[in-house]
Amino acid sequence: MLWRRLPLVLTIVVLGVLTSFYMIVSSPRVYEASAVIQLDMPAAIDQGTDSSLPASRRVQLIEQRLMARANLREVIERLGLFADTPLSESEKLVALRSSTRIESIAAPGVSVDSRMSLAAIVITAQAETPATAAAIANDFANSVVNRDRENRQVRILEAQEYLRSEERRLNEQLSEQERKLVEFSARNEDALPSSQEFLQTQLAQLTETETALDRDIMTLQRERLSLEAGGLAAEMRPPASLVQQIRTAEIELAQARRTLAPDHPEIRRLEENLKLLNSGTGSGGPDVIRRQTELIQAQLTKLNEQKAGIALRRTEIGRARARAPEVSRELEAMTRQQRRLQDRYNEISRQLAQVETQQMLMENDQTERFVMLERALPPEYPAMSNRKKSAVMGAGVSVGLALVAAFALELLNPVLRRSEQFARATGTRPVISLPYRQTAADLRRRRLRNLYMVVVLVLGVLVALWMIGKVPGLPSPGVVPMPTDGMG
Repeated sequence: MLWRRLPLVLTIVVLGVLTSFYMIVSSPRVYEASAVIQLDMPAAIDQGTDSSLPASRRVQLIEQRLMARANLREVIERLGLFADTPLSESEKLVALRSSTRIESIAAPGVSVDSRMSLAAIVITAQAETPATAAAIANDFANSVVNRDRENRQVRILEAQEYLRSEERRLNEQLSEQERKLVEFSARNEDALPSSQEFLQTQLAQLTETETALDRDIMTLQRERLSLEAGGLAAEMRPPASLVQQIRTAEIELAQARRTLAPDHPEIRRLEENLKLLNSGTGSGGPDVIRRQTELIQAQLTKLNEQKAGIALRRTEIGRARARAPEVSRELEAMTRQQRRLQDRYNEISRQLAQVETQQMLMENDQTERFVMLERALPPEYPAMSNRKKSAVMGAGVSVGLALVAAFALELLNPVLRRSEQFARATGTRPVISLPYRQTAADLRRRRLRNLYMVVVLVLGVLVALWMIGKVPGLPSPGVVPMPTDGMG
């Protein structure tokens, strides 16, 4: 079957192989260059910003910064990419973004969630020429190395400005809250929870004082009644002799001087009374009783005023104790607010100290930094393309298609060519079988058939040489457009 259908099989195979070969030849020559950046971690490492993130997230942030429109536009202008192509700006940015790849190399023996799991970053760029591919990779790598410190410094300054403004704001709020708390405590001093024990003690003291005042009032009232009763009795009996009154006044004065200070009012009163008796102008009777009564009345008035003050203070304490629950709730709310502000202030102060530590470490060059470990060099050979695999698969498919076509033609033309076929078809075995004797026309067709196959093979070889540019004067066919076209 293969021999009879060899021209068809050869034609299909040659066309399929040439098509596959064209895919190989026409595949664009894309050069790929890579730059390696090492992450240097000194002993003193700051614990903020990107350094605390996992490696995957940090590489993602770096890629987002590099692939921003503004940065890509600067790279295109700096390297002069797409100078002779009529592409729009968006198409240029998409082409450059799709031709650049950023990968991370994890540190061995470190968890992927650790901030120290990132060991290096590999930036790979593709372009039409080796020099352009290396230039793009090195430009992105230099951007990471050179701008990293600047970006970190900008972030630290922004963080400092925000934290300091927040610290000032919280400090003002804390001062205002403390002022409100002091004013509230001053207005409700007796109703504060801390004053309840003191108020209870004061109530007991007021009760004792009031009892003592009642006792003194009763004593003074008894004295006043005694004086009034004594005055009536003195009016009813004859007055005592002057000598007896003087003698009694002297005895009272002597006893008072032994017990009282020389400038005591009682001593002065007794001396005045003695002078009056000696001068003969005072009798010492109703006038003394009257003055003693007035003195007792003044003392009673004083004691009653003290008792009224105690009653007023007891009323104030009762009102304050009634307001104690409400005041306690308001005080607790104000205290909670003050505590929240204080906690927030402490947290802001801690973050500010941390940021200032980061700035100091950066000034002393003790922070993590990116170091260019290996610059991208112009590659000597183009990168492998998946189109080659597709071309090989296409050649295999062409061979299979040729076999299927030959078999299909045999099925469409079921001719008995051997005695075994005749026996299977008729059930009778032929007595004799003679080989086919070719005629002159058959020989001519066979020569033409062989010539056709030779021509197909020769043309296939020539076309293959033309595709690879080995035929003088015939340029190789153009390549398929790629996103890197026009980069240089």
